[in-house]
Amino acid sequence: MHKTLKSYSSIQTASTRLKNNILSQPRSEEVNTNESLGRVLYNDIISSINIPIHNFSNMDGFAVIHKDIKGASNLKPITLRVIKDVNLGYTKIESLKRRECVKIPTGGFLPTNSDTVIPSEYVQFNMTNQSVKIFSEFSRGSFITHAGENIAKNQRIFKKGHLIRTQDVSLLNLIGIKKLNIFKKPNVGIIPTGSELTDNIEDVVHGKNLNTNGQIISTLIKSSGGIPFNLGIASDNINDIQSKINQALLKCDIILTIGGSSVGDKDLIAKSINQMGNPGILADGIRLDRGRVTKIAVLKFKPIIILPGPVQGAINGFIALAVPIIRSLIGLPYNNKSFIYAKITHNWLARKKFQNFAKILYVSLSISKNNIINAKPIIGETSNLAVMTNANGYIFIPEKITNIRKGDNVKVNLLPGFSFTSENPIDFL
Repeated sequence: MHKTLKSYSSIQTASTRLKNNILSQPRSEEVNTNESLGRVLYNDIISSINIPIHNFSNMDGFAVIHKDIKGASNLKPITLRVIKDVNLGYTKIESLKRRECVKIPTGGFLPTNSDTVIPSEYVQFNMTNQSVKIFSEFSRGSFITHAGENIAKNQRIFKKGHLIRTQDVSLLNLIGIKKLNIFKKPNVGIIPTGSELTDNIEDVVHGKNLNTNGQIISTLIKSSGGIPFNLGIASDNINDIQSKINQALLKCDIILTIGGSSVGDKDLIAKSINQMGNPGILADGIRLDRGRVTKIAVLKFKPIIILPGPVQGAINGFIALAVPIIRSLIGLPYNNKSFIYAKITHNWLARKKFQNFAKILYVSLSISKNNIINAKPIIGETSNLAVMTNANGYIFIPEKITNIRKGDNVKVNLLPGFSFTSENPIDFL
């Protein structure tokens, strides 16, 4: 018999209950390095080679043995025999004998026993007899990058959990790594509920409501690192809801339902889940204004997050409970680490009825003429999609905070897919 929870759970309590009852664990998959952009490494990457692989010149000039140029000056130049012109990429260069040198371009590999490069502007080259006069003594090692100076063989270059960037792909290719083990994206099942919903816009004229929330949540799943798995709309029927949930349990790592979440006997989602097995519903609502009827459940050790129907409540519940699980499964920190600080442009007061609830305040970010980042609060009803379209960040406000004053510094969270195309705040600035 299932116990009906009579009070709202804090977000932290709900998250802990989910984590303690699920067996979802990060998994790995192998992908081509060139397809790994934006993915997270499942293991450390160790270089099998030196970068650069040989000593090379940083200047156009002449590679010499340092002992041969000691004491060189304008009054007493030293003449060396030029035995070769080094071509870029050529590695089979014989060692120098004393008082020999090679002409070398920037990036050219040095003979194994040469240890100094003299730039062309400090010498006089005689093409006829292939000799060079050196008018200045340089310190040993001048204008050389040594093998392994950038990356040494057996050096760890990336740790497990590293988020692959464009420059990382190039480096991985440079050291010859063509495939990577990365964290596998979780399948996230989406079940919009309600007999009034449709995916066909032509049905709207006949009284149906377009399933826009399913599309919004699907996009947020994708940009947060998951793979959205749309199971189709479930009607207001327990058998239909249970059928969709059973399909999701077979195919998905996380399950989200949208709509049909309310208080009391009208909650068909909670009824459906509690009939399907234990532990079932773990929290019958959360202390989150605009999102309080979000519920959590577990069946077959898989998390089920029951999101409200109104768009703001659905996104709030997704941010509070779904995003952390998706992040943990793709190798990112459980909590969102992408944020910027800004000054709030208007006073804000919590709604009186839910002052002791956590709040998510959506804001519109802009940059002033003085290069100050401003955050303008966007206020509107829970079902108002314009709140979402006018915002590009959000402030998470703890339960005990009931007001923010104009000019206060605030921490604005940036949500992939909502704020920008990635987790990089530079995209906004």
